[in-house]
Amino acid sequence: MQPQQVEDLREIRDLVEIPDISFYFFLAAVLIALLFVGALSYMLYRRFRAGRRADLRKKVLERLRRVDFSDPKRAAYEITKYGRFLATEERSQKLFAQLLPRLEKYKFTPNPPPVFDAEDIKYYDLFVESVDE
Repeated sequence: MQPQQVEDLREIRDLVEIPDISFYFFLAAVLIALLFVGALSYMLYRRFRAGRRADLRKKVLERLRRVDFSDPKRAAYEITKYGRFLATEERSQKLFAQLLPRLEKYKFTPNPPPVFDAEDIKYYDLFVESVDE
């Protein structure tokens, strides 16, 4: 070997250890993927649940519309039952609170009036209209 080549060989340093952080990158990728899948499944669950709630609300509203007024006592109980479920907004709650005292004369008497008053039916129609919006 020539002296110049020996000089060049002396300048070569020992191997330097490079830290391997690929495992941490892998863990971060898995964590991000799990968070994404969890968020996606939560969104799908919420959408499914909201859809079921809307379907149930539509069914109850349809039952409220089809109340049979030939038996006033039974009709008053059905209106109360379905009305409590549907009165969620402030306006519908106020209308329902106004309708309840009018229904008491049909519910809590042994011999209720044979037919609904026209004014009671107007209150009922107004409540159904407010819930339908």
